[in-house]
Amino acid sequence: MADMAAKFTTIAAESAHLDDSVASVFHCAPILIALRIDNIRSIAKAYGEAAALAAQQHLEAAVAGLATMHVTDRALGRLDAALVVPGNPQHFTQQLRSVLARSPIRHLDNSIYLTLSSAWSAASFSSGADISPAGFAALHDALGAPSPACKDAAHYRRDMATAAQVFSAVAEGRLFPAWQAVSGEDDILYHECLLRLVGDETPAVSDAIAALEHTGLVRAFDQIMVSVVIDELEADPAVRLGVNISAASALLDSWWDDSLARLRSNPAAARRLIVEITETAAFPSISSAARFTSALRELGCRIAIDDFGMGFSSVRSVLALSPDYVKVDAFFLHRASQSARCRSTLAHMIGLAGTIAAGVIVEGVETESDSRLVASLGADWQQGHHIHFPSTLRPWIARRNAPAAASGFASTMTASDAAAFLPANSPYRSIGFSG
Repeated sequence: MADMAAKFTTIAAESAHLDDSVASVFHCAPILIALRIDNIRSIAKAYGEAAALAAQQHLEAAVAGLATMHVTDRALGRLDAALVVPGNPQHFTQQLRSVLARSPIRHLDNSIYLTLSSAWSAASFSSGADISPAGFAALHDALGAPSPACKDAAHYRRDMATAAQVFSAVAEGRLFPAWQAVSGEDDILYHECLLRLVGDETPAVSDAIAALEHTGLVRAFDQIMVSVVIDELEADPAVRLGVNISAASALLDSWWDDSLARLRSNPAAARRLIVEITETAAFPSISSAARFTSALRELGCRIAIDDFGMGFSSVRSVLALSPDYVKVDAFFLHRASQSARCRSTLAHMIGLAGTIAAGVIVEGVETESDSRLVASLGADWQQGHHIHFPSTLRPWIARRNAPAAASGFASTMTASDAAAFLPANSPYRSIGFSG
């Protein structure tokens, strides 16, 4: 990194104040913004110096395409600038991330996506303003420490290739939300949004999420899914929906500006949103995650902890998040038929979950006997193919139009019904979904 740092030796600000030529550009008060490519060190390690320099140039070109920019300081992976942006800073950062998600850099036939952090503040130039590096110190503090380089360059390249397949599927319209009910006796608590990727070369969902987490790109993807679910909530004033996010996304920062603004402007939609936090990655910090869940709860959203018993966090950490629902991982139900001890483990997991949250959901209910067992052990809600097969339709609409169901756990659609409505080229038409 030393050689690259030399190539990008910090450029001193042209002046401690805006000079006449720069001031003439700014017909309204600009913002000061600090941008950082979080995966710059991993890009350098996995692809080389040329790729890292191309990443820097790509970021600057993307910013220049969206705003009037006066660069005050740059170093490899970092850009400090005064900008005049259309709209507000939140909208600008959202646009910038969208541009970067749509347009990776190309290096030696590799598609490389950038992960970005940003911090901004409003500037006042009534008598000139300090736009030297010192003026950005607080913004750099807000960004926190940069991410370390990846440990394994070859593994990072493989994960980036998988992540590129996911974002290509998004850009080409090959990503479909599928909806699966979380059900109780005679009622549906909400429908969870599941990821479905269609195409010959698309990765398995579990591999896709793992690659997005390993490359740091999961936050960008999570915001895509959150936006999809908020769209549905805004379109239908009665439906309750859940969206999965990685624990890496449970951080209250500029990534959430757009989504939180939408939820504040539509409290009714916020009250019908359940945010499921999946612990396949570690939380950035439990205290930060607790502030995140508290902010969502203040807007009216509910919080669920997904895959309980199989994630990174301790029970103490989960308690700190004060979830409304805890979802017991399917692993414990699937083992319950093996022995009395395994059945006892499931009972204890359900009991423990019940001491943490008001509602307990057991995942992986695949048979009638699974359903009876879970109910007998005191779980409030169930999820699985026996209860409801995931559908790319909006099954809550079909349910409203259906005759009243017999008593028992609410279900809306069979596996064959759901498969019939999949895209014609979907492999899931013949083999079904993985929940």
